[in-house]
Amino acid sequence: MKKQMKTIALALIIALGITSSAYALDALKKGVEPGKWTQDLNAATEYAKDNNLPIMVMFTGSDWCYWCKLMESSVFSGDEFFKWAKDKLVLVAIDFPRDKSKVPAEYQARNQELGKDFQVRGVPTYVFLKPDGKTEIGRLTAGKNKTPKSFIQEINQLLKK
Repeated sequence: MKKQMKTIALALIIALGITSSAYALDALKKGVEPGKWTQDLNAATEYAKDNNLPIMVMFTGSDWCYWCKLMESSVFSGDEFFKWAKDKLVLVAIDFPRDKSKVPAEYQARNQELGKDFQVRGVPTYVFLKPDGKTEIGRLTAGKNKTPKSFIQEINQLLKK
């Protein structure tokens, strides 16, 4: 009985983590707030230029992609990554959900174009750009055993190049 309760509790925690991360993605559609995702690439680029920060563009399928959901629950569900990123990166989410209401209509066609422009072959793909919003620094992908700490280490290595 205790094992079943622990299993149920763990499943609920994971489900809440995925749900809260997805809602966090929905919450900020325009403008930039440091340490949070935005879907507004133009505002993100202006903010990045003004603050001389690289841009991390997350191409995701938030409501259907297994690897995207895994990264949401293992890397992006807590505060660790976002506290670190707050003064180091501008975070942009380019989402390709099945539920089109998750992305403002004005961004839906733009997201498709960005996917083509950046030659995104699958999601999740994390593209890192210089503050100009155009020059690519490099890319990262998902992984089964990634944690906030390990992903931060990968980003630091990528940004040192």
